[in-house]
Amino acid sequence: MRAPAATALADTAPRRLDALLGRACARFADRVALDDGEDVLDYRTLGERGHGIAAALTRAGHRRGEPVLVAVDNRCGDLVCELGAWTAGAVVVPVHRDSPAPVLRSTAERVGARLLLGDPRHRPTAWEDATGPAGHPWIDGIVPDAGAGPHGGALPRVPAELGADQALVVFTSGSTGRPKGVVLSHRVLHTKLRAISSTLPFAEGHSALHLLHLNFSFGQWTSLLTLATGGTLLLTPRFRAREVLDRLAERPVERTAVVPSMLRLIRRELDGSPDAAALLRRLAETGSPGTWICGGEPLPAGLGRGIRALLPHAGIADVFGLSESATSDFILTPDRYDDEAGTIGRPSPGVEYRIVPPGAAGTGPDAAGAAGPDSGADGTAAVPGAAGELWLRTDHLMTGYLDDTAATAATMAGPWLRTGDLARHRPQDGLVELVGRAKQLIVRGGAKISPLEVEEAYADHPDCAAGVAVGVPDALLGERLHLLFVPRAGRTPTEEELRAHGLARLEAHKVPERVHLVDEPPLGRTGKTDRAAAARIAAARAATPPAPDTATRGAA
Repeated sequence: MRAPAATALADTAPRRLDALLGRACARFADRVALDDGEDVLDYRTLGERGHGIAAALTRAGHRRGEPVLVAVDNRCGDLVCELGAWTAGAVVVPVHRDSPAPVLRSTAERVGARLLLGDPRHRPTAWEDATGPAGHPWIDGIVPDAGAGPHGGALPRVPAELGADQALVVFTSGSTGRPKGVVLSHRVLHTKLRAISSTLPFAEGHSALHLLHLNFSFGQWTSLLTLATGGTLLLTPRFRAREVLDRLAERPVERTAVVPSMLRLIRRELDGSPDAAALLRRLAETGSPGTWICGGEPLPAGLGRGIRALLPHAGIADVFGLSESATSDFILTPDRYDDEAGTIGRPSPGVEYRIVPPGAAGTGPDAAGAAGPDSGADGTAAVPGAAGELWLRTDHLMTGYLDDTAATAATMAGPWLRTGDLARHRPQDGLVELVGRAKQLIVRGGAKISPLEVEEAYADHPDCAAGVAVGVPDALLGERLHLLFVPRAGRTPTEEELRAHGLARLEAHKVPERVHLVDEPPLGRTGKTDRAAAARIAAARAATPPAPDTATRGAA
């Protein structure tokens, strides 16, 4: 496992992303910056094309501080358009090219955007109606005269949170309701990138196989930090586990950022491939990847250790954070992963935290005061090891939720950001481990059950590739606990075996009453587990009695 020293970014003014990338383009001009398998751009070309996009925006009537939609799906042109938009003083709003036209229109209306940037070679046909005369012009070399608004129309209303100092709007996954637009400033993103680079090994010139999309904050910071340090982004428009492994086996790649769902599919491919031994040998020879950076949702310790056993040369960095705090608030570094798997590591530079017990009072600006990490906003001490909501205090905070001051106020408790995540200190070493989301708790007969606790218990089952615990509505108990279980290739565990595994590791009321074997977990647009879809699958299966001594089987 390679463990290069981290290279912290210089704190150079202005603290803007276009300036950060501009310095990289000048310093690393002849190095390859972007490679998507179709185009290869060096840093000099990236900078020149970015300036060309900025000029095109100005000709189209763009005003500094306005939002601009950027079509993304991991193409070189996506980063060119982002750099160009920032250079022109635009607020970047990434929209995935797979998004249907109504989502494109809705996003444009919510942010007040009148221009759309993207590589015309990859223009989705489904967007043609939305980007025609009544919609948003597609800009890349062909620039219509926008006038006051699109084709001379009235200017749309731009939310108050936006302006020339703001860099990015990313929309949350919307797992608990309508996606919120998180507005992040240039200063916050610039300083957070510096904080991350002081902890994680983003050494100069390292290559990264980039699988995460840019409408996902995790995809943004990993790509930006690679470019800021003169590395090469090997962009992958579509994730397919076998193709990813083959690319890693072709050449040394220092980093690959993934969500746990991707690691599950990679592990399944390594388990089930007929040439698995040869593939593992090729990966060991290239030493790729040097590090998996895993985030987006909790990484079960069983899954992480399983990947480490298969690919011992590859370290794991487990990151936890919110878009609202520019991500990566806790980092479990590769050198500590084997001993501390299952925790979220230590706070990033500039981040303080506390675990607030249920029902803690006090939300004034100084309510949290100097209380310790296991305390409420009024200083109420939590029971050591007991679960509570994880709160963060940091300067790396969002400007606010887009056009939603009420939601912004509700997520803050004075200077503290309420994450909505339940956490506790691990008894043996005091490190923080996640228990679940406050809104995802399953309430069975009055007993609150964390789905993460159940999933962790099953992650080390020898037949487990993935598991998703969900609650199914029940007239008697309120909810019953079900588990979607993805078996490893060629495995078909029985209901009796799986219940016995749970009973050996969990309190009886936390053992799933029904287990449904599925081919893969349902995933949302960002690659995270879609718990709402998983609950619907379990509810549909609940109407079918299980066969004796077998788990119910079917496709998710």
